[in-house]
Amino acid sequence: MNKTQNTFITSSEFTLFLLSSFIGIGILYLPNSVIKDARQDGWIGCIIGAVYPLYILILSNYTCNKFPNDDVFGLSKKSLGKILGSILNFIFITFFIFVTSTELAGLANAFKVYATPFLKNYQIFLSILTVTAYTAYKGIKPLGRLCKITFYLTLILLLLPVATLKYGSYLNLMPVLGSGFKNILISSKETTFFYCGAEITFFIYPFLENKKKLLKYGLISTVITMSVYTWFVFLAIYYLGIEISPKYLWPILTLADSINIPIINSFRYIFVSLWALVVLRCISIYYFSSCYGMNRLINEISPQTFTLILYPIVLFLSSLYGPPTKRRNYTDMVMSFYLIYNLIYISLIVILITFKKGGSFEKK
Repeated sequence: MNKTQNTFITSSEFTLFLLSSFIGIGILYLPNSVIKDARQDGWIGCIIGAVYPLYILILSNYTCNKFPNDDVFGLSKKSLGKILGSILNFIFITFFIFVTSTELAGLANAFKVYATPFLKNYQIFLSILTVTAYTAYKGIKPLGRLCKITFYLTLILLLLPVATLKYGSYLNLMPVLGSGFKNILISSKETTFFYCGAEITFFIYPFLENKKKLLKYGLISTVITMSVYTWFVFLAIYYLGIEISPKYLWPILTLADSINIPIINSFRYIFVSLWALVVLRCISIYYFSSCYGMNRLINEISPQTFTLILYPIVLFLSSLYGPPTKRRNYTDMVMSFYLIYNLIYISLIVILITFKKGGSFEKK
């Protein structure tokens, strides 16, 4: 977990690391978020929403070129002073703690409905959180390898719903652009919540072996994510239609019902179980980010120790969200705040390091 341990990640590991931070439990209900405003054009909103991570990547690449060995936490203190910088850093860190807890609660909700209804919430929380905490404890390099291994599983799960093309109707997608450009833009704002995660690049780039390729490989992960989001929303609209899709809590899981495999009664259970590994990887990344961020805030406590300190905090926060619909309402409200805050926080630091020049600033 520490740069001083000569821990670095390759460009491909960085790509998969960033890709894993994008794709979590939210993709299972993403279609309903965009259909609400853009109707049959919801898949177009997924493409426009990619502007947010693209903006974050451009700023992180610029920052990396100017200060390749300083992450956002150090630059914040340099630019704004130790006290104000630490306060803003703490708020930024709480974003990752929040996402860790809401992803954990979302995965538990899906498991309760489709896989393990006989288990209580705290039992699911404990089992998942223990694994993710252990993964975060091991550090960024093992986490990068985990992202690499589960990437192939993700590819399989993304390709399986193609079976829905046999049963859906292209009429569900018509007329293209019929919802109006204004509504499409509104829906793209909803997708920015699902693109949150690009902020990780601001404290990951010091770990990169080849920092010059940050933008290139960051763009690759963004394009892949955009393609996945667009693909799943397209399939949900094509298969279910804009009237039926909102009736399901997780419309993407409904696509799994179209997959018919001999001997297997319901493929949905298998799909949920395999997708849990993908979400587990996502939670591990945010848990690691939370622990690393807290270590940069309080250097006297190691990141490994913070994996133990944050464990009961994340467990408690996850228990507050309640059922799926209630959790999504909370998540939407809180994510709106963090989205605005992250944009202002990151943009402010980039502006300050652009105009603050001189030897004293460089040596801080």
